Amino acid sequence: MLIKLLLLLPVATTTVEIVFSAMHIIKSRLWNMMRDKLMNGSLVVYIEKDIFDKIDNEIIMKRFQNIKTRKEQL
Repeated sequence: MLIKLLLLLPVATTTVEIVFSAMHIIKSRLWNMMRDKLMNGSLVVYIEKDIFDKIDNEIIMKRFQNIKTRKEQL
């Protein structure tokens, strides 16, 4: 069991380091102009950028336009 833990440790450590590195990049650039919710969203996009690269920007823009339209109707 100790060997399994020793083999798992570098993978777990690397993942945590990637998240903290991403958080440092986002926080240092945008620290003064964002709130926690925006920062969390930015971190998710930055960390999962390989997934977001596959999504067409037009789809994202239409989604946010629909949200804005719904809010204006209320």
